[in-house]
Amino acid sequence: MNYGIIQPPQHLTDYVRFYWFVEGNLPYVHHAFAYPCPEFIFCYKGHFNYGIAQRKDAPFTSGIFGQTETFSRVTLNNKYFGIFGVHLYPHTFPQLFRLPASELSNHYATIDSVLGKDGEMLEEEMMLASNNTQRVKLMSDFLEARLKNARIEHSSISSAIATIVGSYHTSSVQALADTNFLSLRQFERRFKELSGFSPKSFLRIMRFNSVLNKHFQHKSLTEIGIACGYYDQSHFIHDFQKFSGISPKEYFKKEMLAAAGRGTVEF
Repeated sequence: MNYGIIQPPQHLTDYVRFYWFVEGNLPYVHHAFAYPCPEFIFCYKGHFNYGIAQRKDAPFTSGIFGQTETFSRVTLNNKYFGIFGVHLYPHTFPQLFRLPASELSNHYATIDSVLGKDGEMLEEEMMLASNNTQRVKLMSDFLEARLKNARIEHSSISSAIATIVGSYHTSSVQALADTNFLSLRQFERRFKELSGFSPKSFLRIMRFNSVLNKHFQHKSLTEIGIACGYYDQSHFIHDFQKFSGISPKEYFKKEMLAAAGRGTVEF
């Protein structure tokens, strides 16, 4: 399997975290965990089945996958496959496409249903591109064309969201509101418009994700939980199961294959 990450052009780094791709010829199942960022996904070779709790798997070749507080399953049964992804910050859709982030939360949709004719043309070009270098350029050009109409209101909140996504740190909602010189109610409303979640829910998801990006050797679940800001072991286990569908004990088994902090892989 060939997996890679490509950094976006400098002028897009406020909106795009990175581009990524994966290619291979071995079927696998990706158990995806809750995550605070939306993505464009283009399966330019083969197709995948996508399913979430209490909903049957649906076949997809491309789509927009919103930030989510639940877990899902991506199944690739094709002998050969190729997927290109665009990992965005939560505020990208409200600022570049005038679409409230909350409309994407816990949802996935076809690109044309969200972006209309422009989305349909983008999808066609991305699927027909000869390589991922070309896909990076196509996607960068598509986003760059929307920079001139970008909404820059509440940019300090967007910056706060990006900072939390990049490096989670324990913080209270009130402290974040104070930093942005807003009342608690005003801050919560604007934060949800830009991130898709209430500040409290967003911080819970990010705290959970911070556990996945660290290596804990010879530590108990209680020690891991406290190190990541949980009150006790029970609190840690409850949140972990809610956002991943499995227990932390199962996740930290030696034989478990992690998927770049985004869940697990089963071949």
